[in-house]
Amino acid sequence: MSSKYKIYPAIGIARVGNSEDKIYLAPEKPGALPFELDEHGNLRLDPTTNEPIPVSEFKDPSGKIKRQAARFKIYVYDDVNPEGRELKIGDEIQGIGSKGKLKDIQWTTYLANKKSSWYQFKQLEGEHGYSPTHPLRNADITDPKARQKLIIDPGPQTVLGKRGKAQFSRDGNPSYATTFPPKLKPYSIDTLGEVMTNDDHNLIVLGGPGKSGSYKTTETEFGEPRISNYPNNPGWFDDISDGPVTAFLVYYDELDDMYRYLQIEDPAWVVVGYPRYAPEIEDMVSMDEVINNVGIRDLAGDLYMYGTGNFDNPTPVTEANLTQWQNSSKKYNPDYYPYFYRDIWPILSRPFKMQWVTSVLAQSSQPHNTGYQGNFQEDLLSQPPSGRQDPYASMRAKIYMALRQPGQENMFFPTSDPAEFQNYKPLMPLLLGDNPLTNTVPSKFLRLTETMLFIIKQWKEGKFINEKLAGIDTGKLDLAENQGMAITKGVLSNGLGGAFNPGAEVAWNIRDKNTYSKPYQINANRSFLPNMITSSVGTTPGVNLYERASLSLGDNIKTGMEPGDLTKYSALPWQADFNECSNENVDVTYEAWNVLYDRPDNGADPSSNQKNFLGLWWPSHRPMQVAIPVSGEFVEWASGIPQNTSLNYEGDYKMVTNWNDLGFVKSIVKDGQIQGYYQQERNHDKLGPQLTHTYKAPTKKKSK
Repeated sequence: MSSKYKIYPAIGIARVGNSEDKIYLAPEKPGALPFELDEHGNLRLDPTTNEPIPVSEFKDPSGKIKRQAARFKIYVYDDVNPEGRELKIGDEIQGIGSKGKLKDIQWTTYLANKKSSWYQFKQLEGEHGYSPTHPLRNADITDPKARQKLIIDPGPQTVLGKRGKAQFSRDGNPSYATTFPPKLKPYSIDTLGEVMTNDDHNLIVLGGPGKSGSYKTTETEFGEPRISNYPNNPGWFDDISDGPVTAFLVYYDELDDMYRYLQIEDPAWVVVGYPRYAPEIEDMVSMDEVINNVGIRDLAGDLYMYGTGNFDNPTPVTEANLTQWQNSSKKYNPDYYPYFYRDIWPILSRPFKMQWVTSVLAQSSQPHNTGYQGNFQEDLLSQPPSGRQDPYASMRAKIYMALRQPGQENMFFPTSDPAEFQNYKPLMPLLLGDNPLTNTVPSKFLRLTETMLFIIKQWKEGKFINEKLAGIDTGKLDLAENQGMAITKGVLSNGLGGAFNPGAEVAWNIRDKNTYSKPYQINANRSFLPNMITSSVGTTPGVNLYERASLSLGDNIKTGMEPGDLTKYSALPWQADFNECSNENVDVTYEAWNVLYDRPDNGADPSSNQKNFLGLWWPSHRPMQVAIPVSGEFVEWASGIPQNTSLNYEGDYKMVTNWNDLGFVKSIVKDGQIQGYYQQERNHDKLGPQLTHTYKAPTKKKSK
């Protein structure tokens, strides 16, 4: 019986926080609260129910933000457990020509930050390759050896046993030539975080404390440090990071009386992002949905849903014939039936949740009401056709027709005819896209992925299953198919999938097929993964050798991802883009207008009937207005941190120093029902009072 061992989640998400010792576990289900962890990375359990305790407070008693941990486990897949099961110490390991009891897991993680050494972010320029003239960040540093020092590189760290620990710090790796920036203002960076193992030998990855700073100080240049751009600021560093996670299984071979080491073939990856201030409010497009779309359309991830046409008995796609498959004519399966509550309703209901983080939707009567007689009535939209009867087909068609399709990213209304352009309601989602800022590769508004649109189209046509009516537990179904992948998708569902300008945890590089070796599997450059010396006799673990060059300064996505490669496209420092990704004024006069005029305020004819729309970026990640408990009043979430109304960018700099004072948005539950999502834990002493609004939080409407 052959066994395969895999690390899950395949991609994990940790988050920075300035609390020294309080941590919690990343949510492993969509829109779920994270769980409390103790100082060793073990779940805190309710003494009555023995269930994990959800986070009730996101800050420690001193008001500092807890760090979100990414937890990694080993799953074994064999004939007995084709869906996978978690590997435990003491389980039998099937090695190469040997077997034995699992004694330990040796984990190696390698975090890095390449932002300061990378190209400047200029909207969608560079997504399909950088031009020779594309500017670099810190372009005044031209010597390659000097530019190498722009990479924060603490080197790999290995932990094993129970409660092992290691630091990704300036001095945490004595056998490695680490590179860290010099003294910075307002905050120096001396660590990218740490790794530990809990009592179950799982790996726990923690990011840095959320520090950002510049080496351009007032002593060297007048007016520094300063921020003058939302994604690119010379001299600046932050402690966002990413990198591979690898593991060796240490097992005892009784027949040969020796310890052996079995390397897990595929590495996982960890991304360290900024805090999720409203963790229960899902994005209109999640990171999971973008990565899933790449897997299905480019990597043959679901041949029953998408392929060359023979859906019932598709030809297997291997590494050898993948390129041929990619170049062939493909389509979605017209007989594919998605599940309503697993696949469809989460997409339709997201705007309803989002009204708790923006007053625009809270005041709107357009399709965000899921209650009785609302335009998104769950009990009606969930009804499949019965025979020839389909009474709700027109309701479904109306919703589908409102969705922005591929090629309509620059259209606000569903027509490009100037005479008819204003006679329609806006296309959905009503959020900004990857590039509403310039007309160089413009993408003004967000749309769903091709796979999401296909699923909604099937639903519109009545080709879907209501699993509740059919008595199907899709949660158990997903676990029965692949336990580790179900956790991966749950983790990634809490990351942002658009708009990418440059984005949140990662940028548009996650939708590049070259980022992956297979669906959900980051294509790692194996030069930066550990190689194991043959096993030694006794109880002493083996030794890792790292035969590698320095981390690359170039564009190496096709040769494999290195530590720091997923996050290097993101804004520097992250706080600048985070502050500014609130709203944006976009010209919506008609589609051709965007070709004639670069920006609404640049050269436009005042008599031309120009029309603008104040669009939102992603309020589920960067809230705009939030409700406060008791009164239900809506207040400006970031009051005290100015949005940029001048060239001084004072708000961006203040976000660097006060991001940890902002409040979190959390559900309030009564009698087992969520009553709403309200702000908590804001540091009013540091940020001052919040600007209030005349409207109040939406009331919960009962279903019929």
